[in-house]
Formats: sequence, C-alpha cells, structure tokens
Amino acid sequence: MRGNVQQNAPIIYWVRRDLRLSDNPALRAAAEQGRPVLPVFIRDAAVDRLGAAPKWRLGLGLEQFDQALQGVGSRLTFRSGAALETLHALIKESGADAVFWAREYDPKSVQRDSDIKGKLKDLGINARSFGGKLLHEPWSVETKTGGYYKVYTPFWNAVKNRDIPAPLPGVVKLQAPANFPPSENLSGWSLGSGMQRGAAVVRPYVRLGEEAAQTRLADFCQSDIASYNRLRDVPAVLGTSGLSENLAVGEISPYQCWHAGLRALQDGKEGAETFLKEIVWREFAYHLMHHTPHILNQNWKPGWDRFP
Repeated sequence: MRGNVQQNAPIIYWVRRDLRLSDNPALRAAAEQGRPVLPVFIRDAAVDRLGAAPKWRLGLGLEQFDQALQGVGSRLTFRSGAALETLHALIKESGADAVFWAREYDPKSVQRDSDIKGKLKDLGINARSFGGKLLHEPWSVETKTGGYYKVYTPFWNAVKNRDIPAPLPGVVKLQAPANFPPSENLSGWSLGSGMQRGAAVVRPYVRLGEEAAQTRLADFCQSDIASYNRLRDVPAVLGTSGLSENLAVGEISPYQCWHAGLRALQDGKEGAETFLKEIVWREFAYHLMHHTPHILNQNWKPGWDRFP
C-alpha cells in the first residue's frame, strides 16, 4: 500500500524565475516521473524585496504562465509566506514526497535554497535543484590556475567553443493531482501597485509570455541581428533583441537564445557573434556575483570607494 501511495504522490514544482514550458529542466524532470505535478509559486521575502517594476512584471508573467499551465492540464497554486514553512504545509496538504526547482544564484537565494534542501532531505523528501537559467554554472568556469575570471574577454575565450546542449522540448501534458490545494488569489497580492500610473505607460511595450518571447527571438534573428553589432548601443533605433524582460522572468532560456544566435552566425549574419558575446556577458555577471557576492551592494575594488 505504501508503495502505491509513493507512486502516486505529487511532485511539487516550485516555480521561481522559470515561467516557460519549453527548455525547463526542473519542470520536465517532474513531468517525466509519470506522477502528479503540483506547480507552486511562493511569495516570500525575496519577492517582496523586488522594486516596483520587476514586481509588476513578475505578476504579469505569473498570470500568463498560469494560463499556459492550464493549457497542459495543470495550474499554479499561489501561497505567501516563508518558503520552507510554506513548502512544509503544501507537503502535508498534498502528500507530496518531492520538491523540484530551478536554481537561483544570488547569495540570499543560495542560502535559502541550501537550507531548504537540507531540511527537506532530513524529512525524507526528495529535494532537487536544476539548472536552466545559465549556460554555464558559475563554478564550472575556471582559469588555468583554478581561480575565477575577473576580466570578460578571457572568460569569453574560455567558453565560446564549449558545446551547449540543445534546448529541451516543451512539456505538453502535466498529470494533475487528485485535488489541488487551496490557492491565494494572485490579483489580491497587488504586485503591480508600486507602478502606479507608470504601468499604463510601460504596458504597451511588454512582450508577455513564452510565445511572445519566442516570436521576438525569431524576428530578431531574421532581421535585426545582422546589424546588432552596429546599432545595439544607439538609443534612437530599435537595435537590440528586447529579450531582457523575458530572460529576467524565465519566459525564454539562454540555451534557446544561444542556439538561435549560433544559427544566425552560421547563416553569415554580421552581428550574430556580438549577440552571442552579450549572452556570455550575462553569464559573466553571474560568474562574478558567485565568486565576489559583495559586488551586489559594494564596489568590487575597495579603492573605488574613494572616487569623488
């Protein structure tokens, strides 16, 4: 009997900044277990620390992702509170025996996730974290002497020829649990309240959701990527991909961007290598944050504190 219970026990998929069905390692791993999957978003202190604009954009993305999940037979459960206590409550309510999530890399998230993983494992819960936000885990790129890179160009040279796995296929069906636990109302969280009148100004420029992000990438690689190296820094023209907002909430993955850029490079489009380099600039920022986390709120070099 216990074996049957475990076979049908749900897997909690803890949603963070990975609001997509395709190329989502944590979600795909959960789906491939052949068991019910319970997608959950937790409004914890990390969410409440966000500024007005990112919090508003996250709320829009969550609403869109909830609709996408409904399209594959599931839905998002929304809860607020400390992540560990909230996960404990959901485990008791649902009978889940596993929690899967995608890694975050800022120091507070790393500490939170490490604590949660250890405590869940102590309870016999299968707690697993997955990549997907970065092409290269920050600890996987080292200098020849075993240190970390402090300058971008050597970092680029170290990773530019690495094999990057192809993006994972999209999840097309999720097995729902017998009963979804009660959910808070996303609209009741008022994640966009801090934007005030700014929301109406910015909203027409948002390209919301995974499908819009994929269209944006395809259109960019079809045309504007050719001049990206010349026009990306010219404010008066639309010379960039515009994908930052989608990458920030995980509506598209860096793997998808990398392989699209690589195809454009192979097609002879002039600006494609610069686009690939900019993807790696993003990687380099995470690399530095991992190895020198003080840069989040201090100057990298103490001598810079004396600049007038």
